[in-house]
Order: sequence, then C-alpha cells, then structure tokens
Amino acid sequence: LPETDALALDAFLKSMEPVPSPYLEQGKLSASAERGKEVFVKAKCSECHTGPYYTDLQLHDVGTGEGYEYGTAFDVPSLNEVWRTAPYLYDGRAETIRDVVIRENPDDRHGQIKDLTEGEVNDLITYVLSL
Repeated sequence: LPETDALALDAFLKSMEPVPSPYLEQGKLSASAERGKEVFVKAKCSECHTGPYYTDLQLHDVGTGEGYEYGTAFDVPSLNEVWRTAPYLYDGRAETIRDVVIRENPDDRHGQIKDLTEGEVNDLITYVLSL
C-alpha cells in the first residue's frame, strides 16, 4: 500500500465516531448499566478490557480456545459498539454476551463471574451492551 494511501486510510479511520448504543437511556447509562460498570471492575473484566477502547491490545489465554486451539492466547477485542458485533469469540460460537461470560467461561478465566448474583450478571451484560 503506498504511503499516501496508508495515510489517507489512517485519517479516515481516525475520523470515525462510534454509533451510540441503543441500550443507553437518553444518551446515558441506565441504572442497571451503572451498577454493571461496578461489576465490570469486580469481575476483573477491566483488567484486559481497559482504556477508551476497552482493550489492552495484548494476547491472553482466557480459556476460550477449543480443540487444537485450547490454551491459545487471543487478542482482547474492543468492547466499543459490541452491541452490534455478534456473534462473539474468535470463532463466533457465542451468540450473546451472556454466552461469552457464562456458557463460554467454565473456568472463570474470562471474567470472574461464578460468585456474582444473577442480578449482577444482568447488570454487567447491560453495561457491556451500553458501550
């Protein structure tokens, strides 16, 4: 790619603004999402999904690899606009955020969820979908 094209592409990408989540209430986090923001930290989601893009740009083995990919480290995806990017995980096997944090997290390595109440899980999901 010629440098001029790369610079133009870079400028275009930097000009893009995220689309507000339909899970926001009048452009703000709902009460559930506000509680979920606290759960996001409690469950240690914020250790990898950090910063303005909710990613540390690193590779982590969070136990989501299957078969020959078990034990593989994957890049931490941004959570911005995650509400419109289903399906989830590297192979698309998680249809919902609930699938990501519950069904596809049996060893509690992709967020520490096992000790959360159902209400906390729901608030966490609402928060993530609000990003």
